[in-house]
Amino acid sequence: MADSSVIAPEQAPATPDDTVTELGRQLARFGRAMVRHKAHQAASVGEAASAAYGLLFPLAERPQRAGALAEAVHADPSTVSRQIAQLVDRGLVERQPDPADGRACVLVPTESGHETMAALRRRRDEHLAAVLQHWPAEDVHELVDLLSRFITDFETTGAPAEPR
Repeated sequence: MADSSVIAPEQAPATPDDTVTELGRQLARFGRAMVRHKAHQAASVGEAASAAYGLLFPLAERPQRAGALAEAVHADPSTVSRQIAQLVDRGLVERQPDPADGRACVLVPTESGHETMAALRRRRDEHLAAVLQHWPAEDVHELVDLLSRFITDFETTGAPAEPR
């Protein structure tokens, strides 16, 4: 069955405003596809575990306290606390004394946590390779370059003004 939200070249938006509107539609479509994909992944590894695994990646970049991690991932501290407990219980994360304040602790992935991240990356990369297998290499490179540029600009542009 054809996806009616895919635009044929002859139906390309006519004006820059139409192009921005279409970009918004396609980003929303991608968001829905990601939700479906994550739901499928969660079913294969367990819902709670799947959500918690995402915390491994920022911890691998920089060990940090739970509060800082919650801020970094824009999540409620109580949710992050529960997810951290799951990761600790699974032996994927350990608490270590904070070098800046020995009374506090920082969260650090264990060797098993790093192995889990590697397996998750392999799985993601295999899926993306399958999606892109028929794309010319230059198109894949262009997609990476443009997406990187778009995300950087998206992250550095302030939030839109509230409607009046």
